[in-house]
Amino acid sequence: MTTYLDVLAELGIDGAHPGGFLLTKYILRKLKIKQTTHLLDVGCGTGQTATYISEKYGANVTAIDIHPKMLEKARARFSSLSRPVHLHNASVESLPFPAEQFDAILCESVLSFVILPKALQEIYRVLKPHGKLIGIEAAYSQLTENEKKEIASFYRFRQLLTPKEWSAHLSNHGFHGIEIAYCSTKQRPVSQTPFTITSTLSEEMLAILNRHEYMKKRYGKQLGYCIFSCKK
Repeated sequence: MTTYLDVLAELGIDGAHPGGFLLTKYILRKLKIKQTTHLLDVGCGTGQTATYISEKYGANVTAIDIHPKMLEKARARFSSLSRPVHLHNASVESLPFPAEQFDAILCESVLSFVILPKALQEIYRVLKPHGKLIGIEAAYSQLTENEKKEIASFYRFRQLLTPKEWSAHLSNHGFHGIEIAYCSTKQRPVSQTPFTITSTLSEEMLAILNRHEYMKKRYGKQLGYCIFSCKK
């Protein structure tokens, strides 16, 4: 069954996460990334963020994803870089890395889709002491249970949380120094690659895009995203 993520992969959409690539660049400026920084991009998609970090900061970048089409497009993108990005077909629920390997881990619209306790446990394991986790994830201010189910069903979220619930999960898995901010989708300008509709899209994919637009209009005020950072 085709999902919204499949459509994004087929179209090669960059910066589809909440807040878009402008928000990503804003967050990265706050990280003080150096050439010696070892950074893991979890759920790298088509590789836009990992490529930017490699080219802008010259850091040691590792990227993972599990979607075949995303991996294909990321691999092609990374092939032209002067400094390599190490790409792995891997899940955040079972990271193929030794303990305490990364200075920073970035998750852009990933943790909402996975088994959260497993993912946070793995992230904590591979972070160096005092390493930082940065996330941009879907969140909400006020939704009924039926509204949450409708949204989660369409986007295939495993969990749709409030900022307070995100903070509690992070704290329960050992993270500290938690800083978290909530934005509705109306608050910040979103910078994303525009959808280019091509004749190769099936009727099913077009229907999914239409449904996405409907969801944005219906829940734009209640559904937003949170930006969080915390340390091991």
